[in-house]
Amino acid sequence: MNRFVTTLMLAGGLASSAQAMAGDMLQWQDNSLTYLYGENFQRMNFNDEEQRTQTTFTFEHASGWAWGDVFYFLDYIRADNSQYRGSFDNGTFRQHEKNSFYYMEFSPRVSLSWLTGQNLAAGPIKDVKAAFTLEKGDGGPGTENYLYGIGLDWNVPGFAFLQTNLYQVKINNQVFFADSNSNGYATQLTVAGAYPFAVGDQDFVVDGFVDWRSPSDEANTQTSVGSSIQIKWDAGKEFFGEGRKLYVGTELNMWHNKYGVKPIDGSTDGFDQTAVQAIVKYHF
Repeated sequence: MNRFVTTLMLAGGLASSAQAMAGDMLQWQDNSLTYLYGENFQRMNFNDEEQRTQTTFTFEHASGWAWGDVFYFLDYIRADNSQYRGSFDNGTFRQHEKNSFYYMEFSPRVSLSWLTGQNLAAGPIKDVKAAFTLEKGDGGPGTENYLYGIGLDWNVPGFAFLQTNLYQVKINNQVFFADSNSNGYATQLTVAGAYPFAVGDQDFVVDGFVDWRSPSDEANTQTSVGSSIQIKWDAGKEFFGEGRKLYVGTELNMWHNKYGVKPIDGSTDGFDQTAVQAIVKYHF
């Protein structure tokens, strides 16, 4: 599911350091590397042991263009993990031992103001965008999903960034606890934002996302809600005198009905998760 765009959330501050020139299509860009470590990740079926750990290394890119914006990330994940795919009902059940895998998302959005030549800003709405996302990975549900819909950028006091995206989701090869080649459609609402604040002379930011995805009968998934909320301290400003570069903090990763998958026993129960992670992030 769509992961929060942490780089875009700080775009307003980072844009001043980007090499943007008048008349250029590229207005700003930022890249970052992130290290995450946490535990209590939901292993799902046959989870006899608690405190399952996970380490994630992430590369992120975000850029603003005259025609819209682009965000993409690539996760390399090492997890204390056993995955169980297929179902008992149709004889496709199998255990899949895999303690490292990747996951990526590529999300371009096209400004409809730029496309139509009309200023579509109205009230708190800054712009309307055609939003697209590719989700792909070789772990978890083994996703290859295509999302397309409408995005809104919001102007809310205090927020560095706030956006909502409403997608139609084409689910391809949903092999986790479903038939071996389950395809289908769902609806997804993603809300993402960032709220910077200061305590004395120390700078912080709270940022994150919430995804709500509807069920899909064809892909054998149920309604799910996933979110990641980070609280980060600007350590680079304190230790090196260079702000908005090095952040440290914590992330709360939460799921209700993780991935929307159903247990292999055919029940309608879901899998919930509340995992806490330590985070170090460097922008360049």
